[in-house]
Amino acid sequence: MFLGTFQLKLDDKGRLSIPTRYRELLREKYQARPQQDDLEIILCYIGPHISAYPRIEWDRLADALSEAIALPGLHQDARKLEHMLFGNAAECPIDSQGRVVIPPHLRTKGKLTSEITIVGHNRYFEIWDRATCEAYDASLQGYELLEIAQKIAELRDARIVTRPSLFDDGLRPRL
Repeated sequence: MFLGTFQLKLDDKGRLSIPTRYRELLREKYQARPQQDDLEIILCYIGPHISAYPRIEWDRLADALSEAIALPGLHQDARKLEHMLFGNAAECPIDSQGRVVIPPHLRTKGKLTSEITIVGHNRYFEIWDRATCEAYDASLQGYELLEIAQKIAELRDARIVTRPSLFDDGLRPRL
């Protein structure tokens, strides 16, 4: 899982060194053949930062979005998200020195300067302009994070529906 926060520099060519721990995770967990050096991530802009996804996680996101588009009442919003997400994405290889070139259009949209912060988010990570990330972090001060966590737990619990077993009477079919 992608954890932690890293302060890095973006060079003049738009190259960013991916933290060693993240490269190892990409190679070990997300690469089909770990012996190869051809690592790739999907970068996309949605919000004040660039999100970086391993291919497998990107595909899961795409599948979930495709399912949402098929839902009545949600398809218009899902299509807007699809437009933003896929229209602002790029497949980006990681070079042999562990760097990824962030395409110019994503650097512009993310307002990236040379001072970068990478923030891990479990299955993906975010690439922020450092000043923007610091402002965002400051805006979170005062939020009752424990209350938010409690609300999430309640919503999760509400989604769990218990179903009676077909075999509550103890009789199981013979196979």
